[in-house]
Amino acid sequence: MKDLDPQAPVGPSSGRTTASFVLRCGNFFFRYRDALSPAVVLTLLILTRPLRPFGSDAADRVLDGVGLFLGCAGEALRIAVIGYAYIVRGGRARRVYAEDLVTAGFFAVSRNPLYLGNLLVYAGLAVIWNNPWMYVVAGSFFLFLYHSIVAAEEDFLHAKFGATYEQYCRDVARWIPNLGRLSAALEGMSFSWRRVVIREYGTIAAWGLTASMLLIVETLRFRSYAGHEREICGLVGLMVLVIFLWAVARRLKLSRRLTA
Repeated sequence: MKDLDPQAPVGPSSGRTTASFVLRCGNFFFRYRDALSPAVVLTLLILTRPLRPFGSDAADRVLDGVGLFLGCAGEALRIAVIGYAYIVRGGRARRVYAEDLVTAGFFAVSRNPLYLGNLLVYAGLAVIWNNPWMYVVAGSFFLFLYHSIVAAEEDFLHAKFGATYEQYCRDVARWIPNLGRLSAALEGMSFSWRRVVIREYGTIAAWGLTASMLLIVETLRFRSYAGHEREICGLVGLMVLVIFLWAVARRLKLSRRLTA
């Protein structure tokens, strides 16, 4: 199925109104997503409680494993994308903007691999917490958030790059990566760990700290501290290590001793 072109005619006036609404939402979310996304997650974590599936401790641990896998997969995807070819997603003055059309690296197999990684990370946190409200509210919010942001970005890119962008859209899917093209897409490219540390250290720390905290809260709610001291202390130690590495990376970046 071909991706819809945000510039193409959409038929009835109601369709045009809907498209315009999505674009307005996308531009709004693009400006404030760094504040809105954590706020939504934090609010849901405060207002809800984790639930143990079927009242089973074993099932809960399996679900935690699935959540950790999803989150780690999402973060690994982000690291791979940034390490091979970075794209500026912050725009300019918090508005959608791009100097060049980036089509190299993972952007040759998916047009939005960073956003796909974000969705996997949020899905992982939701699965670890395992509350219906988290699935419904957070799921709906983040799906619409990234749907509208992508629509706003596509609108901008279509207007700026025209036929070149149209051809890119025909060649590369909006979301699902074509892994069969990955080897050719990465051929001749080098991976930059420096760029990963500079650009991604905050996101990695946020994911690690949040996931660890959710697991600690779950353990105290479903089990107890007694008998699980080693598990809880291990998670606390991991959080301390993550904070330490975050502080080191931040200092190296601010002092310009670590540059891409």
